[in-house]
Amino acid sequence: MFDLFRKIFGKKKRAKEYVSNLGYLKDKFISKDVEENIAALCAILNNSYDIKHRVFKISGSDIEGAVLYIDNLIREGVVLDHILKPLMFESADIMNNKTGRLILKSIKDSMLSGGSIKEVNSYDEIVLDVMSGDTFLCIQGYDTGFIIDSREYEGRNIGEPSIEPSVKGAQEAFVETLKRNIGLIRRRIRDPNLSLNHYTIGRRSKTDIVIASINGIADSDIQKEVRKRILSIDIDGNVEAEQIGELISDNPNSIFPLYQTTERPDKLAAALLEGRVAVLLDGTPRALIVPVTLPMLLQSTDDYFENWVIGSVLRISRYVSMLISSIFPAMYIAISSFNPGMLPTNLALSIASTRSGVPFPAIIEALLMEIILEILQEASVRLPRVVGQTVSIVGGLVIGQAAVQAGIVSPIMVIVIAVTAISCYALPSYSLGLATRLLRVPFMLAAVVFGSYGVSMGLLALLVYLSSLKSFGIRYLSPLSPYRPGDWKDAVIRISWRAMKKRPELLNPYDSIRENIGSKEVTDED
Repeated sequence: MFDLFRKIFGKKKRAKEYVSNLGYLKDKFISKDVEENIAALCAILNNSYDIKHRVFKISGSDIEGAVLYIDNLIREGVVLDHILKPLMFESADIMNNKTGRLILKSIKDSMLSGGSIKEVNSYDEIVLDVMSGDTFLCIQGYDTGFIIDSREYEGRNIGEPSIEPSVKGAQEAFVETLKRNIGLIRRRIRDPNLSLNHYTIGRRSKTDIVIASINGIADSDIQKEVRKRILSIDIDGNVEAEQIGELISDNPNSIFPLYQTTERPDKLAAALLEGRVAVLLDGTPRALIVPVTLPMLLQSTDDYFENWVIGSVLRISRYVSMLISSIFPAMYIAISSFNPGMLPTNLALSIASTRSGVPFPAIIEALLMEIILEILQEASVRLPRVVGQTVSIVGGLVIGQAAVQAGIVSPIMVIVIAVTAISCYALPSYSLGLATRLLRVPFMLAAVVFGSYGVSMGLLALLVYLSSLKSFGIRYLSPLSPYRPGDWKDAVIRISWRAMKKRPELLNPYDSIRENIGSKEVTDED
């Protein structure tokens, strides 16, 4: 009886018919028969319809050759003009009196005109390169083949930033093609010390990933730690930068972002010049920047395109916006319910009169409006861009007005929630804005139970928590805590460029001097 139940309800073991990596191919080498090589590769690639191959004869000889590639990942001009045409029509003179390994050497040095050519003899290398968009060439009678660079991925053109718009900054944003993104960085940092280390992650996806830093500026310990965490990732596939960010984060359970994402090449270049490390992935129009601190998340590109006084005022306003976005509804609940004496008499009476017909306490009002606001925000994101913004604005106005007229919420509560939402939009980091939105609920619950003391205790607990966070060994509240007066020049405020001579000390850069105005001698010949 028990055997019968085990057969019916027990877990069935599945035969391991498939493998998720190419490790088993390391010991399999190509043969001297081109037909056998093509058949083996097609079998490994499951005979997919987009696998293209051709067997041909090299002109001036009876030797056969074969090419194999994946359609839609290659530039057809490379295969036709730089591989097939030279070998089939232009090789007669070169192949005369060539035997043995000289034939391979002549093919590589004199016939193939691809940009990058490498010799291969194991199937694991061939399969990975072919799946990346390269072309495989093998010659009859030789157990060595060639991988010719022919990659060309379809993708959109470089456009304007959509998540991080700037009034005066560059109007360029990363795209989904890693090669183009690397070019955007190279254009901005023409330094031979710019290090771009390429790796592959994902047992199945084989995603290309690049770790970027500037040797001689970035701390080597941070560089090594980033590389260690990236290479320790063991996952089937990867599609987004945020997935990598969570996997390498110091505290993945924290609602506060411990890594920074950006779609702006100029912002990433500035971070590299500070001594930070960037991670770029193929297929993702955003890059990761580590380490990061809370003041860094409140910096905007536009801060550096205005006078330092204006930039400082704008930056301070974001700190105020973050505070309002987190505790403004809670403060209203605490003051209106527990401490109305803190308000001017006329204002307190006005609030009381507007709430006279509302059947719910302030906490229910606030939670109801917060839920409606979140629904509107999600709807505006999911809807097509043409109608999304209209729905969020019109929907908010209509629902807010209807709720006030129906006596469900008070007018002052609509104002409080609206100011809170607008303050959240003032934050440069979308992820930080989401964190402040999530903090409103616990602050409101603390306010309804303990009043102003609850809000104060909540702020104290939040500061303690933020002080405990680290990003790759860097304290999250640096340079506020621990106190680093030298780094305040570009943290809470922005000092004049002439005063920002050094890079942030918290990053421990090797070359701490950023600028040395007035020390460079200029002659008439210059």
